[in-house]
Amino acid sequence: MAASAHAEKALSKDQIIEILDLEGHFEGGYFRQSFKANHRDRVATERGERSTLTTIYYMLTHDNSVDHFHTKYSDGIEYFHLGSPITYHLIHPDGRYEKVVVGPDIANGQQLQLAVTGGTFKAAELTEGEYGLVSEAVAPGWEMEDMVLITKKELLNKFPQHKEIIERLAHD
Repeated sequence: MAASAHAEKALSKDQIIEILDLEGHFEGGYFRQSFKANHRDRVATERGERSTLTTIYYMLTHDNSVDHFHTKYSDGIEYFHLGSPITYHLIHPDGRYEKVVVGPDIANGQQLQLAVTGGTFKAAELTEGEYGLVSEAVAPGWEMEDMVLITKKELLNKFPQHKEIIERLAHD
């Protein structure tokens, strides 16, 4: 057995939360910002200056298994690390729906990383296992002002063709 596979089996979700110092996230799951490019010049955006890059750890667990629909202005890339796969549900600005599973089984269509362009509504869920751990890199760097929260009603008005998934994964 590979060392990384052994370490993954040896750690529980509670151990990972403690080791990585994760906190509850308002959209669901657990997170911690792990990097912010404060050593670089900031970049101008329509919403003000931002760092060039930020990264977070993000974990969904069997008892906190949904990251509700939201979007942000910046682009983000999810990177799979440990545990069970995470299923992402994307509604692109043009109304196109896409389902992507980020996980270790690349031979069966899972992806190790997923790029999500700013303005794409994203939700995620853990459908099996104790936890799934990813990182997300965001550029320009994420600030709370760049988060676009949306209600179930607002999403249904914009994308009625995706009623089933919106009903299940959006905030009221």
